[in-house]
Amino acid sequence: MIALAQSVNVARAGDLVTVRAPGFGFIKAEALARLKDGRSVRVDLELEVLPGPGGPATAQGRQTYVLSYDLWEERFAVTLAGSRPRSVAYLTLTAAEAWCLEQLTLPVSALGRLASEPFWVRLGYRVLEADAPSADNGGEFTLRGLVDALSRRRRNEPLTDVVEAGPFRLSQR
Repeated sequence: MIALAQSVNVARAGDLVTVRAPGFGFIKAEALARLKDGRSVRVDLELEVLPGPGGPATAQGRQTYVLSYDLWEERFAVTLAGSRPRSVAYLTLTAAEAWCLEQLTLPVSALGRLASEPFWVRLGYRVLEADAPSADNGGEFTLRGLVDALSRRRRNEPLTDVVEAGPFRLSQR
């Protein structure tokens, strides 16, 4: 899907490229239902810089987040997964999505020649199966694991979305 440049904002913050996309929601539909059922949800967000619409990525960044929902407070908590995990809590849905996008940055140097030329961005998300059966139990099957696996509803389509916007130009601050 191609979005209007006004729905996505790209800026330079020191040596980093940041993105804001108020209309780009990923805590919705089945992911939101899972959270309100008390389950955590893992989400991958990806930011790619393109020389033009539909083009190949010149630079890309990806972050994985673990989301949870406090049923009593009706607020979200987000943990940035990885080698330097960070967490925030007591966020509204909009604030949780915005915090995730704030953590998704690219070094300006990764853009190469596009740092001084117009470029497009592709922003996407993918909800991961956080509660899929694992082989952590030494490969043994359990009755509980079987019941859990058989009781899951099958989705007809993956929980993903992608938006492209542009053209953008970085300010030379």
